[in-house]
Amino acid sequence: MMKYSKSLLIPVACALPFTILIVSGLSIYFVNRNEITFNLRDVIIPLVIIFLLLSVIFYLILLYLRPYTRVTTIIAGIIVGLSLAVWVQSQLLIWNFGQFNGQKIAWGSWKVNMFLEGVLWVTITVVTLIGFMKGKRTLVKALLMAVFFLSSVSVIISFLKAPERLKSAVNKSTTKGIFSFHREKNVLVILLDDFQSDYFNYIATNYPGEIKEMDGFTFYRNTISRFPTTKASLPSILTGSLYRNDKSYYNYVTNLPQNFNIFREYQKKFYSTSFVGQLECGFPDVVPMREVAYKLTNAYFDNLLEYLDYAAFRGLPTFIKPIIYNNGNWFFSFLARKQYPPGLLGADIRFLELFEKNVTVNSEMKGTFKFFHFFIPHAPWSMNENLKFEPGFPVGQAYIKQTRGAVQLASRILRTLKRAGIYDQTEIVILSDHGTGFFSPIDRKDIYYDALSLVPPCVQSSSLALLLHKPAHTKGKMVTSDIPLELTDLACLLGLRNNDSLCRQFNMARSAQERKRIFYYYEWEHEYWNSDKFPPMTEYIVSGPSYNPESYHLGNYIYKEKGIEKIPVSASSSYILGKEILFTSDGHGASDPYLRAGWSPAEPTQGWSDGPASGLSFKLEHLPRKDLILRLHGFAYLAHNKINCQVVTILVNHIKIGSWLVKEYKVYEAVIPKKIITDGSVNIVFVYSNPISPSAIEKSNDLRKLGIGVVSLVLDSKK
Repeated sequence: MMKYSKSLLIPVACALPFTILIVSGLSIYFVNRNEITFNLRDVIIPLVIIFLLLSVIFYLILLYLRPYTRVTTIIAGIIVGLSLAVWVQSQLLIWNFGQFNGQKIAWGSWKVNMFLEGVLWVTITVVTLIGFMKGKRTLVKALLMAVFFLSSVSVIISFLKAPERLKSAVNKSTTKGIFSFHREKNVLVILLDDFQSDYFNYIATNYPGEIKEMDGFTFYRNTISRFPTTKASLPSILTGSLYRNDKSYYNYVTNLPQNFNIFREYQKKFYSTSFVGQLECGFPDVVPMREVAYKLTNAYFDNLLEYLDYAAFRGLPTFIKPIIYNNGNWFFSFLARKQYPPGLLGADIRFLELFEKNVTVNSEMKGTFKFFHFFIPHAPWSMNENLKFEPGFPVGQAYIKQTRGAVQLASRILRTLKRAGIYDQTEIVILSDHGTGFFSPIDRKDIYYDALSLVPPCVQSSSLALLLHKPAHTKGKMVTSDIPLELTDLACLLGLRNNDSLCRQFNMARSAQERKRIFYYYEWEHEYWNSDKFPPMTEYIVSGPSYNPESYHLGNYIYKEKGIEKIPVSASSSYILGKEILFTSDGHGASDPYLRAGWSPAEPTQGWSDGPASGLSFKLEHLPRKDLILRLHGFAYLAHNKINCQVVTILVNHIKIGSWLVKEYKVYEAVIPKKIITDGSVNIVFVYSNPISPSAIEKSNDLRKLGIGVVSLVLDSKK
């Protein structure tokens, strides 16, 4: 059996620390580096130290055992085998577990993957060990070369595929003035990311004590965002300029400072300006809050532990991943969390504590303008109303707790200004960049209306933007206003613009005139996160109060990367009795004119309902002389026999006409009384007892909530 030289033991000792710490960690860091809360330079030195320390430990063990050739061979073979397995796991076996939002992952549906990975890990390790036991130096060296060559290539590819790192502006000069205010003239904007305005109304109603600090504020509850995500919304707030897929996004944000922007307007007034927040929008001169928080609190150890969590999660087999992720309570990060929530949420709270300790007042400048963009209450929803780490609540309850925590964060800032004696003379805006798009509006509970609407609830909820404003020297209990505003009105609200084209609509709204507003909705899928373009943006018209779903209407255009497309006028839903309508993709869109909300795109063998209810709308040419009969050919989604059937309640023109116990494929029938068809309209809503997402019960990325599969449907006169 081969005798190992001291020099040969060096690469053996380095192999496993290199693949797990460097290769696995950098692979996930480079691809996601604009979503990760730290820079590589923040962790590289301690990371190298850990790598060298582990390598030295392995080397000393192997060196101690070197006289025992067989034992050394076995341990060396296992180390190199595990190193190859880590490479395979981190580079090839990459599964989509969804967003790490602090909620539970259905690990039970990944048991097959866990078993196959276990077999693969054992196979790779055993085969490598056999290669070492052969005792051929050339084979051992070839295996070691494979480890380091494949690993190096993977890191290089990850680096080349990585998005451009958005530049930060953190240095001593930029952090120096963040906490400094003028004695008389201050403007402060507090942005709470993803805060849906109807939840603020809920908090004000149910927890009035939590808004007691908001003296002198007006709550503009009828405010909309222009876009459903930060990346497009924030630049529009700061400049009034809208991005609509007509150019490169990065060229768009790069050129923004040359046009109107709020910061430049205050700089013209010789105000000291600070922009502290996130880097997602790419707006120049942003001081990342995460870097301020960690640099000024010397919390670099937290960054290192976060990196180790990502490296371990990426490189270790799936049966170990639940221990690492731990429902958002990451394994290594927990060691130094001290009740701070993970990632950007924890950075927000650290910054808040710095703000409370370091606020100063002076008169050296003409005034100050500060824009603080907090990540709270954005997911992961793992923080309670007291700003403490507390994962595990159901999603809806967790979001309420986190929005209450966001209100507390803002209130603590207001209290700090009061203690410093500058609250009264400070003009303050508290706003969000958009609503969630995830939670339906609290008051939107009319399933019947939603099922027949052409506007999904997510459109309304993502547009519901928070906006509160306190002019300087304004006092009194918070009041609520229904003036129809947009977040792009911020410059007008602050008095930086007046009678230009942007502010005319704002001035009309303040004078109680009607205002038609436009919201651009898009599905923010993962592949667009680092793209220079956006998904297709569909135009929606808001012609009334934003909190009323009936104010939302489909607009005229879709803005795509390849140009603007006009939205076709909905085909007539005129229907001739007895006509069979196919819901399958082979039906060439026969069902499209009649579909309303709650249906997913047609598939070859059926069309699936999606959600708690789905709607159909027909217009008969003549009033029926007899009762009608509804025949539906279909079956239920039973979640691999997890449920026995779907109970489908049928409503026509707001009236319940019956229900079905849907199970196997067959024809289901219901009678529609002719007396409820008064104008030829037949509006049908199916309400499902237990729609289930395939992702909840099996390994799947299918997030639809399936109720029934429909092959065809017929309305006919009853014989």
